[in-house]
Amino acid sequence: MTLTAIILVFISVFMHATWNLLSKSTQPSTAFYIIMNFIGGIIWLPFFIMSAGSFWGLPPVFYWLLAGSCTAEVIYMYGLAHGYKHGDISLIYPLVRALPVVLLAVITLTAGIGKAFGLPTLFGMIIIAAGCVIMPFPSFKNISFKGLNGIALLFILLGAIGTTGYTLCDSQALKQIAPDGNVGNTCTLGYLFLIQMGLTLGEVPLVVFDKEERAAMKKLWSKDIIYPVVAGICSSGAYALILFAMQHVSNVSYIQAFRQLSLPIGFLAGLIFLHEKSTSTKIAGLILILAGLLIVTFTK
Repeated sequence: MTLTAIILVFISVFMHATWNLLSKSTQPSTAFYIIMNFIGGIIWLPFFIMSAGSFWGLPPVFYWLLAGSCTAEVIYMYGLAHGYKHGDISLIYPLVRALPVVLLAVITLTAGIGKAFGLPTLFGMIIIAAGCVIMPFPSFKNISFKGLNGIALLFILLGAIGTTGYTLCDSQALKQIAPDGNVGNTCTLGYLFLIQMGLTLGEVPLVVFDKEERAAMKKLWSKDIIYPVVAGICSSGAYALILFAMQHVSNVSYIQAFRQLSLPIGFLAGLIFLHEKSTSTKIAGLILILAGLLIVTFTK
């Protein structure tokens, strides 16, 4: 993990935390995400126009990876939105974030994707995931998943699979554009436009054919449109930095691990700005995440 990649991911987690907070401040819905993703796509339209020629004539596998990424993004957004409706948000989000850390590491190692890393690095990633899981609980005595019913767990799994899928597809798609790793800024942002528009189109049926989602869309347009608009800027900007960071790592699993910085940053922001109480589990989770990141940084 290069210093450049660490800095890019570090900046992105602040933007990621912002859009997630905006999402939680309204009623979570796919309608919110479709507006957010459309706005995110429009931002990068000029870059796509400038780099459109780079996307023609690529191997068929590129277009399959792009389609896979968009599909996985839809699955992630759908799982996240509906997970929030069926379970405690404070539990849903950390679990959706934690599982892909381990899933992506296992997949890249077993499939030989990227440069292999050793057991110490894998151990560090498992520690990060463990820290993500325990942070939301009020105390060690109250660690329980009884508040999550079967439906909530299903949506958590969908969100985790979606995150793992789009991260893997995007990292491989960038390599198809430029096997030497030098994709270029304009082309990277042009690719992000394709992702955002593909994601937006994929979410259309989920809103059009769902009565609750149509009602949510109407409410957002009439009263709360500023929330998904700002979230779209933050979300798309955050992932642009992640796409750049992917070009500076030997294995995309490092990116997924370092993205978990958003949880301790959110914890510290809550202490400073919202005067939230510090709990033993939050402190322990913070220590585990930071310790895991140190292990990942200094092992191979």
